[in-house]
Amino acid sequence: MYKINEYLSGLWDWFWYFRKGKIRYHVFDFGDTYNAMASDGKTAVWNCYGSTPEAAKELALYRLLVVNNVESKEKGPF
Repeated sequence: MYKINEYLSGLWDWFWYFRKGKIRYHVFDFGDTYNAMASDGKTAVWNCYGSTPEAAKELALYRLLVVNNVESKEKGPF
């Protein structure tokens, strides 16, 4: 089994996903439900359940957007 160093994995994620503004998803199959996790490099959400992989991924994206909007409102305009 090949194991990647955590630092190298983080560097790889930054280079291919987060530097370009992309969102990284992981969807896990639990039999009758799916669990998704999403991250944009600064914020991550998990435990987004759905009956299909697409539904779980959409919920993860929605929760990530809500968290980012709340954080931007707390910071204020300046």
